Amino acid sequence: MVARCIVFLAFFTASTVSAHHSRSAFNLESSIEVEGTLIELAWRNPHAYLVVESIDASGNTVEWTFEGHSIAGLMRNGWSRNTFDIGERVVVVARPNRDIERFFGLLSHVTRIDGETLYAFSQPLESALSPRRPVAPSTDFSGTWRPILDMRQTLVGGFEPPSDWPYTEKGLAEITQFDINDDPGLDCEAYPMPRITRYPYNQRWEASGDGITITHEQADTVRNLNLAIGATLPASHVPDKNGYSIARFEEDGTLVVTTAGFAETKWGSERGVSSSDQKIVVESYRLIEDGYGLELSYSITDPEYLKESVELKRNFRLISAYEFTDEPCDKLTARRHLQFD
Repeated sequence: MVARCIVFLAFFTASTVSAHHSRSAFNLESSIEVEGTLIELAWRNPHAYLVVESIDASGNTVEWTFEGHSIAGLMRNGWSRNTFDIGERVVVVARPNRDIERFFGLLSHVTRIDGETLYAFSQPLESALSPRRPVAPSTDFSGTWRPILDMRQTLVGGFEPPSDWPYTEKGLAEITQFDINDDPGLDCEAYPMPRITRYPYNQRWEASGDGITITHEQADTVRNLNLAIGATLPASHVPDKNGYSIARFEEDGTLVVTTAGFAETKWGSERGVSSSDQKIVVESYRLIEDGYGLELSYSITDPEYLKESVELKRNFRLISAYEFTDEPCDKLTARRHLQFD
């Protein structure tokens, strides 16, 4: 088989992408198809990379680099570290870089010589598995919760500071200097509170005694919600980027969580928006859909960066429990896309 590289226009079904950086470099309304030999599969977080050696229309050898999903995202789609062998013949479909001189694409799917296709971010509707609900709904917020994402917004938006927040002069001064590549996430730092509530990966909630423990997939962040009656911020608490969370149940079953005790944190409230030690986050969680859904609304108050509180929302769905990946974030991989910017 003669190696070939084919470029064609096609519309993709929007799919969820977790990212620390903008997708503006990619043309999301077109795609490329590259056939060649797999010469690298970098199985690392926050994004896996494939490198394929191909032959262009002029007969020249070309190396294409494709940015994929996180390890957790790939594993949900049936991948493993050993799914592909180096030297294997593959056909890759991806969204191309807007600069045609850069052989860099956002991975959509890979087809092997035997016809098997593996998707990076989401399968097309016709090949998706039938929806299946967990064995039992949650009654006490326990369970593994998957965020419900706005797919199109996840692909092409959300990579700038919020334009409608009521910034103070200090907040405005910061966002005018915004550079997406300054994100601490590119140095493998886990998102702080409340950014971690908008993390695109799963959360595992475990309720026991006077507390609830929340573990985040693909992050070393573990939140402990103190449900003890009369609990207050302990004098021994050392301010940090996640604060100290005190929770209570209201009569209607809503779980209200107040978090304070923060340290000043770069981009602690949102991408491009830092936070001070005066920040307070109040979350309200409700079980919906008879325990198969989780509704979150929350406010961020920080007088140093915000003139008034901002209100945000997010929903989750209950999924069957599974083992979170323990693949660590690799700093070189986190910034690998910069060589193509």
